[in-house]
Amino acid sequence: MRPNRPAARTAVALIAALGLTTLAACGSGSSGSTGTATTTVAASAALKGVTATGAVDLKTAPKVTLGATPISSKAVEHKVLTPGTGKAATKADTVRLRAQIYNGTSGKLIDDGYAAGRSAEAYRLGRTDIVAGFTEGLVGATKGGRIAFTIPPEKGFGSAGNDQLGVKGTDTIVVVADIQDVHTPLTKIDGTQTAAPAGLPTVEFKNGPTKEPTVTVPKSAAPTTTQQATLVEGTGATVQKGQTISAQYHGVLWKDGSVFDSSWQRGAAADFPIGVGGVIPGWDKTLVGKKVGSRVLLVIPPADGYGKAGSAPKISGTDTLVFVVDILDAY
Repeated sequence: MRPNRPAARTAVALIAALGLTTLAACGSGSSGSTGTATTTVAASAALKGVTATGAVDLKTAPKVTLGATPISSKAVEHKVLTPGTGKAATKADTVRLRAQIYNGTSGKLIDDGYAAGRSAEAYRLGRTDIVAGFTEGLVGATKGGRIAFTIPPEKGFGSAGNDQLGVKGTDTIVVVADIQDVHTPLTKIDGTQTAAPAGLPTVEFKNGPTKEPTVTVPKSAAPTTTQQATLVEGTGATVQKGQTISAQYHGVLWKDGSVFDSSWQRGAAADFPIGVGGVIPGWDKTLVGKKVGSRVLLVIPPADGYGKAGSAPKISGTDTLVFVVDILDAY
């Protein structure tokens, strides 16, 4: 049972650059591999007519010309419009960007990341809850660069297309993206762990920081208010309200120490919006303001968890939750 609030769950994300990121249902994967393997993209034959003028300053939208339409591709094709600098993005990285998205058949602009009120958006490329062709197209991107890539139907919305975006099942999507930043999230927490305060559960990583911890709950009554303790103080950026965090977490019930959910046991970090009601209140109240690289112990009573309704099948309306959370990234 993931720490997202049931009322906040949405359908599968339409496409990453539209900002319609999803928190999947219990046990499903918005998490992704943190391996360093790259994705091979095809030559840019379909994009030969695509150009974009204007500085890559992420403030002013480029002037994009698609050339002859329809544009159609059978694979994710990639074209560098303006070279960037630094490391090339892999599936292990997080990329911050602004993008314009077109229907390659009609040439129509279907989403504009430069629209009023929109800010640059960041995506961890190992995630599996966003359109596969979008993350594959960003592999190889470099900071300060401008790229174009295609998303064929089989890497996008399939034969069903997407009515909301005006994309048919035969339409290829064309993305023009300006890259602000490429960075690699942490894969584990380093640092000396301090003991939990008296009266709170103890936390031991008997098999190292990449395996789930052993959490021992006291025999005493559970706290009636949310408790938190930073066991390892990170040195990274401070988590801001409205960001997405990438985290490993392990959750047990205070009443018996039984595990109700664990990203460590699933083998991959998970991603959650923070501070905006997309997760249980106990996470929003405690993790905003923490630093990337921190390990945090949380004890969350029902009022800041799943309330009187609980969350079937494991969490009742009277259960106090215990989480160990390793914050690996904030973007």
